[in-house]
Amino acid sequence: MKLIYTLAISIVFPAISNAQISKAELVANGLTCSMCSNATYNQLKKLSFLDSIYTDVENTKFILYFNPSQPFDLRAIKSKVEDAGFSVGSLILFMQFDNVAIENDFHYNVGEITYHFMDSKKQILNNTSQVKVIDKGFISDKEYKKYVKMSSKYPCYQSGKMDNVKVLYHLKAI
Repeated sequence: MKLIYTLAISIVFPAISNAQISKAELVANGLTCSMCSNATYNQLKKLSFLDSIYTDVENTKFILYFNPSQPFDLRAIKSKVEDAGFSVGSLILFMQFDNVAIENDFHYNVGEITYHFMDSKKQILNNTSQVKVIDKGFISDKEYKKYVKMSSKYPCYQSGKMDNVKVLYHLKAI
């Protein structure tokens, strides 16, 4: 019965866009104690697209496991961290790729999401690869300023928008 349900869901909703993201490592800036970590955890667990969350208090890191049957919103993760009174220092995604050749200024579309690769060497991504979200609010201000200097090469970076694109995230392959 579970198999039939899973097949039905995959036929009815073929464009669920987070199927290729299995987990993420979130570093939150400003956490000083376990109470801070707990406040962030409680905010993150409100997100229905996360299956489970593990905390690493020593490194102010959260390991987020995505629910593959629900669409996600990375900006909602950022928002929940900010609701707890902190900021995102980095967000590393563990994404599934199948022989995807990337390079600088490469756009990878999944459903309604466009991933724009920047500052990435030419390579082929296969299986689970790590990519870093480098949009404003997902990295430190210092690191963001570094990417803004490159924005003449990538005009959509500073604005966060691109014509005919509903959802846009800028990534760096790591």
